[in-house]
Amino acid sequence: MREAKGVILEGDCKNVLDFCSRSLQRAAWCDPTFMEQELSFLAELNQVLFRHIPREANRLADFCAKFGMSNNFIWTDVVSAPAEFLEILQDDLGRLPSV
Repeated sequence: MREAKGVILEGDCKNVLDFCSRSLQRAAWCDPTFMEQELSFLAELNQVLFRHIPREANRLADFCAKFGMSNNFIWTDVVSAPAEFLEILQDDLGRLPSV
């Protein structure tokens, strides 16, 4: 991680992104919380961007996060992926602008 100059953290939970952003901006004299200590590596980077992406605009990532919390998330190929994953993927691909 030390060779990285920056990072973009994206997520659909604005509260978490705001917390992470505030953790970086917190004054040095404040006693850091456990999570702020865990995020301290971010201060070593030149640039850290936090970007909120609404869940509706990121449906496949939302599905994967929820699915991974309660199921085995290891698929050997696309055929072994759940049908809902493939439906969301197909729908999202249909929304892409044509080139």
